Amino acid sequence: MIQTKITFLIFMVLVIVSCQQDSSTRQASKVQKKEVRTVEAKLINHQEVIFASGRLSSEEESKLSFKTGGIIKRIYVREGQSVRKGQLLAELNLDEISAQTQQANIGKQQAEINIENAKLALRLAQRDYDNTLGLYQDSVATLEQLQNAEVQLESSKNQLVAAQKGKNITEQQINVAQFNLKYSKIIAPSDGLILQKLAEANELVGPGNPVFLFGSKDKAQVIKVSVTDKDIIHIELGNPASVKFDAYPGKTFNGQVREKASMADPYTSTYEVEIEVQADGKKLLSGFIGQVEIYSDTQEEMVLIPIDALLKADEQVGEVFVIDDSIARRTRIGIYGFKGENLLVNKGLLAGDLVIIGGAGFLNDDELVISSKR
Repeated sequence: MIQTKITFLIFMVLVIVSCQQDSSTRQASKVQKKEVRTVEAKLINHQEVIFASGRLSSEEESKLSFKTGGIIKRIYVREGQSVRKGQLLAELNLDEISAQTQQANIGKQQAEINIENAKLALRLAQRDYDNTLGLYQDSVATLEQLQNAEVQLESSKNQLVAAQKGKNITEQQINVAQFNLKYSKIIAPSDGLILQKLAEANELVGPGNPVFLFGSKDKAQVIKVSVTDKDIIHIELGNPASVKFDAYPGKTFNGQVREKASMADPYTSTYEVEIEVQADGKKLLSGFIGQVEIYSDTQEEMVLIPIDALLKADEQVGEVFVIDDSIARRTRIGIYGFKGENLLVNKGLLAGDLVIIGGAGFLNDDELVISSKR
């Protein structure tokens, strides 16, 4: 009887343990049924694209000014006007400069007269010296008279030399006056555009003070942008670019990198890049602000995943959940950058990895999951 009771007790214990195991199994089954949405990490060849903005200008912009100072007599052009090479743009009041030129011409005439007089005096001195020398040889003239005639001859020679130097000086003065007269007018150096007018008629301007900002049409139109040291290493001469201006919504202009700085700006620590822009028959004006995309030759294999997969990030390091044999494992990744609504990953993932993009906020590391691919 006692043995029967013991056997019954053992049976009951086994039944209770079995029920507990069934309960644990059912709970585990419930855990395994937690579904998450996933995508496969994709391998792509990423081409570096540098984004920047800048101001459109002529490749050759210059400030035009008068060489001499004075009062502006007249300005013949307005801002935004197209001009031809050799066209008169502005001129000074020439009264003072003309007077200087006339005075220099009179000085030249006087110098020529002085030279003629010095030649005549030299001829007379030469004649007196020759006569005195003959008389001295015949013992008629004294040595003192001969020496006086010789001194007079040397003095006449010096006067001729001085008169010739005086003429040279007046000729230089004439050249300066004519140069000033020539540059008392501003002439268009090439076909171009008056970008800005910096002075008005009847104003007093000093030598070299800018009167016009001029853009040459003989040169290409360029847009200059500033990029960081991280971007400049990906840019080479000849790289293609695209440019957009607010003046032409939806229109993209082709461009090409023409120049790039080899040294950073000491104030901004950025590098200037110059892109030539093809007008494509459109009217592009200096001063347009353009948004530029520069396409680098650099291509690198990257893994692409949606931004939704990111759990957290600290600068270039982030974390995502990757499914490994139905287990969600928290994985550290290296973030290279963004591409639209996706992340470019250069460390931590391989092509084909299942990355959780939905339901990750309720998961723990090493938790069992069921994948539902998007």
